Amino acid sequence: MRVMFAGSPTVALPAFQAVRESRHELVGVLTRPPQATGRKRVLTPTAVQAQAAEWGLPVATPTNGADILAAVESWRPDVAVVVAYGQLLSNDAISAVPHGWWNVHFSLLPRWRGAAPVQQALLAGDGVTGVTIFRIEEGLDTGDIATSAEFSLKGVETAGELLAGLSQLAIEPLLETLEKIEDGSVVLSPQAGEVSYAGKPGADFGRLEWSQPAQELSRRIRAATPEPGAYTTRSDTGQRVLVTACGVSSGSGRLGPGELSAGDYGVLVGTGEGVLELITVHPSGKRPMPAADWYRGLPEGVRLRG
Repeated sequence: MRVMFAGSPTVALPAFQAVRESRHELVGVLTRPPQATGRKRVLTPTAVQAQAAEWGLPVATPTNGADILAAVESWRPDVAVVVAYGQLLSNDAISAVPHGWWNVHFSLLPRWRGAAPVQQALLAGDGVTGVTIFRIEEGLDTGDIATSAEFSLKGVETAGELLAGLSQLAIEPLLETLEKIEDGSVVLSPQAGEVSYAGKPGADFGRLEWSQPAQELSRRIRAATPEPGAYTTRSDTGQRVLVTACGVSSGSGRLGPGELSAGDYGVLVGTGEGVLELITVHPSGKRPMPAADWYRGLPEGVRLRG
């Protein structure tokens, strides 16, 4: 089949490579336009665009439905594969692909429809998540399901680590779905179960409120790592400190919310319920470091604030 791929970030690359290496013909790539990044605001292509350029594939970076439709009409794909593309599709564009648009979604739908299913699954403390391959329709992640695969969570994964695992898990069901689409054997099932939504994290998603329980703070840190980052501020300078690894302490010591103390492996922080142990941090203006090293350089009496 003639396949068009639509995706943008690094997490889309495993599926992108799998489609390219399959027996199907990859006829074109849709991705988000380049964005200004870094302190110098350098215009940078998406990971998918950079890889497509290396492979010599035709790429389009449409900003509206008309341009998406124009790309579809130019490449004439039989089917479209979507992984974290980040653009809404019009009904005209959906209808223009004979065998449909098929999305790789990083949750077990209908749980966590939306832009940030991995972050929300970690924040909620889910024990199981997975990937779902479904046919796109106009609704938000509402289409019928071709297949899914489960992924058991251990309670220690960051969002980046979980996304990396799910992106690999998706390859086999995606390729199997393409084969079934081609031979007409794909069987679709309507989504069943309780619906929940995972909106894109806002600027305050990673903010740590030390009045919350340690378990909830641990989940938020893992959900916000690496993006947008889990952060707190120093009581003396107001400088922001990113927390990049932590654990819930099993000790029985009593610390007030935001109060600090040396731990066995890192730095203990009091919370609204229990104690969190910071393992690695990234202070403002410095390199990432072990939390214990950072703590030794603090003036006496410094606390952490939300």
